[in-house]
Amino acid sequence: MLKSVEMYQRLTISSPSKLRPLISQSIKIYTVDSPINQATQGMPQTYAMSSDTNASRPTIHPTIQSIRSMRKSLDSSKSVGFVPTMGALHEGHLSLARAARAQNDVVVASIFVNPTQFLQGEDLDKYPRQLEKDVELLRGVGVDHVFVPAADSMYRKNHVSYVDPVGFDDTKEGSFRPGHFRGVATIVTKLFNIVQPTNAYFGQKDATQCVLIRRITEDLDMDVNVQIMDTVREQDGLAMSSRNAYLTADEREKAPVLYKALCAAREVYESRLARGLKELEANDLREVVEEVLKTEPLIKEVQYVAIDDLEQMQPLEKVGSGGCIISLACKLGAVRLIDNIVLQ
Repeated sequence: MLKSVEMYQRLTISSPSKLRPLISQSIKIYTVDSPINQATQGMPQTYAMSSDTNASRPTIHPTIQSIRSMRKSLDSSKSVGFVPTMGALHEGHLSLARAARAQNDVVVASIFVNPTQFLQGEDLDKYPRQLEKDVELLRGVGVDHVFVPAADSMYRKNHVSYVDPVGFDDTKEGSFRPGHFRGVATIVTKLFNIVQPTNAYFGQKDATQCVLIRRITEDLDMDVNVQIMDTVREQDGLAMSSRNAYLTADEREKAPVLYKALCAAREVYESRLARGLKELEANDLREVVEEVLKTEPLIKEVQYVAIDDLEQMQPLEKVGSGGCIISLACKLGAVRLIDNIVLQ
């Protein structure tokens, strides 16, 4: 059912044809009410735009039918850049959208809080949702289309098919979040099937996720070029994350210790190679990170510090000139934070 509310400007929204007469009216915004999965019940999707006329309004696609129709309408010569997100956008997301804008003819972003990648007891219900603000931010970086499906359209009744990447529950991150990467692999596969992008953009902050997405695109022969972009950080080094909003003022002040710990390990790695050492023990790097983290009393738990290879996120015993990924997860107060650094 559609509810209309007075608004300052018309919203560009693409919907099935039976809805178009309503949507063509000016000074309206629309809230799409539909039965959705219990995980997202009570969270209606509202679409609104500001009065800023300096950027083109992105077209909002609340249905799979709509975004597919748009995609089919494009000339085959047009490149499509895709930025999948769960919303609560920050500069890290926007940097991906800017890269997509610079490299593609058409830019699509998605905003979907995917319930299948959250474990029981995680923060699905309280995950930040700010759709109107997010659409404004995407507008400012030149995104053309925003796909905002409801959960019950992505996971319809009798849904039984999932993409289950073998071995990823055995990674350090996967061992703390069993089933998480099945949810990620499934939703990314579905989004790629729906949007059919030429290029897709992801941030390096979620290191295991990046390896996973490269793996599924190669293993399943997807015609998508995956672009992994550098982690965007605050001025004090904290990796940008939607979950940073959960931090108290004191926790936020101390949070850069994660990056400080990773940088300390990088200094050890680079200095030893510079002295002619061909390889060093992974445990030496792990201990450097752990010692720095121990200096911060607000860190209540270090879940892991992992030293893994760059291609498969498999643990290394020794690290040479080929490099590695050092990743970590810890609880700062009650907030779980992750970060990583690539050594090459």
